[in-house]
Amino acid sequence: MITRFPGLIAGLAVGTALLAGSGAARAQAVPAPAVLAPLPAVAALPVSPRRLDEFLLMARQNSPLLRETVNQVAQNRIDSLVRARQNGVQVAGIGSALYYPSITNSRGESVLGYDNAISNGGNYAAIAQASKPILNRFQLQNDYQILASQGQVLRNTGRLSALDLRRNITDQFLTAYAAETQLSFSRTLLAQLRQQDQMLRKLVNGGIFKQTQYLSFYLSVRTQEVTVEQNRLAYRRELGTLRALAGVADTALVSIEAPTPPTHRPLAGLLAPAQRQYTLDSLRLLLDRRAVDAYYRPKLSAVVDAGLQSSSYLPVALAHSVGIGGGLQLGIPIFDGHQRQLQYQRLELSEQSRRGYRQFLTVQRQQQYEQLEGLIRASDALLGRIREQLRVAEALVGAARQQLATGDVAILDYLNLVTSYRTLQFSLTQAQTDQLRSRFALDYLAEQ
Repeated sequence: MITRFPGLIAGLAVGTALLAGSGAARAQAVPAPAVLAPLPAVAALPVSPRRLDEFLLMARQNSPLLRETVNQVAQNRIDSLVRARQNGVQVAGIGSALYYPSITNSRGESVLGYDNAISNGGNYAAIAQASKPILNRFQLQNDYQILASQGQVLRNTGRLSALDLRRNITDQFLTAYAAETQLSFSRTLLAQLRQQDQMLRKLVNGGIFKQTQYLSFYLSVRTQEVTVEQNRLAYRRELGTLRALAGVADTALVSIEAPTPPTHRPLAGLLAPAQRQYTLDSLRLLLDRRAVDAYYRPKLSAVVDAGLQSSSYLPVALAHSVGIGGGLQLGIPIFDGHQRQLQYQRLELSEQSRRGYRQFLTVQRQQQYEQLEGLIRASDALLGRIREQLRVAEALVGAARQQLATGDVAILDYLNLVTSYRTLQFSLTQAQTDQLRSRFALDYLAEQ
């Protein structure tokens, strides 16, 4: 926000810049970058998106925040045109009809009323006045640069908003994908248990297993059915949340595709949006300081008027009171209680805060980047161990399933193996999701 001073642009809104030209200051509109342009409709985009890039595209198309930023950039173009018009010729009409009554006593002495030498008994005027600021190049250039800075801040804010939207959509997509993976595993396990259930019923009827032993397995199948329903509800909930974030109206329960892990990128430098905002803040503070200086410069305007002015309302007097006038108006600040130095102190405090935030952000981003790299390496090692254990558990479950058909393995022992296999599969899903989160978080940090 610009520090406002008398004489500075009243009510400057944020937006795209105008730069002062050579010679007399002139405006030149700066077009908004493509990153904030409204996304065109994509005919091939499905009504029910399933891939991460489809959700991201629809979220950008439907985001009111990004559309608002585009509108604010357009508003600033209008603000820059308004500032250019303010420096042009301004024409105003002035009309007045004032009567100053005077009451006298019997001796002709004034009892009530203004001195007639001052008031002339009245003032009747109809004037058209034209004025234009002159010799204000410093003021005009600084105003244009302020608008330019505001436009850059807006576009940078739009990039940050787009990145935050991408991060939120990606994070929720990974949550929904993990829920779907768990649902898929639960369904597969339930199908295996049901097949095993049919075989065990035959073995119980054949006297190989007791009825009480089978009841434990039967209870496990029913429990797995409940787990599948719980996982289905969890996936529906997470998918609904993802669609709500992206502005998708579809409610069908469909499968989403596995996300492609992003490539490893280095940490973004000073031109990244998160860092650039502090560079823009520094420029804004510099322009605010120049705005203080501009306020204390003499202000000169050329004024021309034409019309009529008379102290009498009689037609004869009005007919002989038509004329023109012109000249210069000069304003020079003399003393305001040392407000200029106070404004400088205020801006210096803002600059100290800006430097502190930027230093903290630089250290924080580097620490987060290194931490995410460490988490990814640890996740890779953990996934390797879990996959190895899962292969062993799957082999044990398969061998126990064959021995169960001959009665060489107790049902409870088989159920324990299945439970261990189920726990490892859940751990694998969690580890995969955590790894993807770290990779996408690193990718976000590399661009932010």
